[in-house]
Amino acid sequence: MTYTHFTFEAGADGIALLVWDSPGRSMNVFTAEVMDEIEAVLAAISADDAVTGVVVTSAKRDFSGGADLKMVEALLADYAHLKDADPEAAMQRLFVEGARMSRLWRSIETCGKPWVAAINGTCLGGAFELALACHGRIAAEGDFRVGLPEVKIGLFPGAGGTQRVMRMAEPQAGLTFLLQGQTVAPKKALALRLLDKVVPAASLVAEARAMIAAGLSAKKPWDSDGFRAPGGAVYSPAGFQVWPAANALYRRETHDNYPGARGALAAAFEGLQLPMDLALKVEARHFAGVLASPEAQAMIRSLFVSMQDLGKGARRPVAEPPATPRKVAFSAPASWAPASPM
Repeated sequence: MTYTHFTFEAGADGIALLVWDSPGRSMNVFTAEVMDEIEAVLAAISADDAVTGVVVTSAKRDFSGGADLKMVEALLADYAHLKDADPEAAMQRLFVEGARMSRLWRSIETCGKPWVAAINGTCLGGAFELALACHGRIAAEGDFRVGLPEVKIGLFPGAGGTQRVMRMAEPQAGLTFLLQGQTVAPKKALALRLLDKVVPAASLVAEARAMIAAGLSAKKPWDSDGFRAPGGAVYSPAGFQVWPAANALYRRETHDNYPGARGALAAAFEGLQLPMDLALKVEARHFAGVLASPEAQAMIRSLFVSMQDLGKGARRPVAEPPATPRKVAFSAPASWAPASPM
């Protein structure tokens, strides 16, 4: 089968290399078509007994900037169209479609064959959530960032990010990472336990293949009996050192005006008390609620869509040609005088 956004090559050792290279784009982003192809690749891999594992990487300088928010805009447009006639059906559609990426990453996580994300450059949002769903994560050394910045545009990581981060990182560090929308250098992500290795760029794919060949488990720790999240249970002495303080800090910093941050905190708190599949449904419910909020929609429009348009000169006067400044100067008013020395 041929793909538009991916090349797929199965090695003689049974380890397949899946390379993402969307045509006509400087950076890979998730669109409906990209996700359709990932579903098709996953189905083909699951049905092919000769494939024993998968390394996923990018042919571009960066891995991915995450989801194309035009998908979110289209989803919100459908919701707005439906909600007046049937609010319950509109919200149900928002819940199901908003969780598509979450379901897909969970399918990768539980497919029975190990996947390793070979992160060669910037990896943000849904792309980093894909990496977290993989059974191994290796990043190249370099000056780039990985992370989950969704709260900065009114949302939160709704494709499993809240659940996997809080099952991998220490609770205080994990909550800070999520609620501040942090993007960090690979070595910082390694210290947070969100990556397994950071290696020279030249050996990135080879190291990823070696990780699978060494017997990487295709079962995540949280899908095994007896798993305990770092920091202990929510309702435990250790948990009471974290969660009440986290709620107080959230309210102090946001005055409860940011549904995305609130949704992330609630999804993390509730999800840690549940098995992963139920936890992901809880996260999806909170994500749909945040998507439907006027605050999130306004932030997406102002901080992403409008900012992109402004960056392309959308409000520039048509008749005014571009100009390049040649000198910068300061002209002080006649009444201005420097302060007297002490």
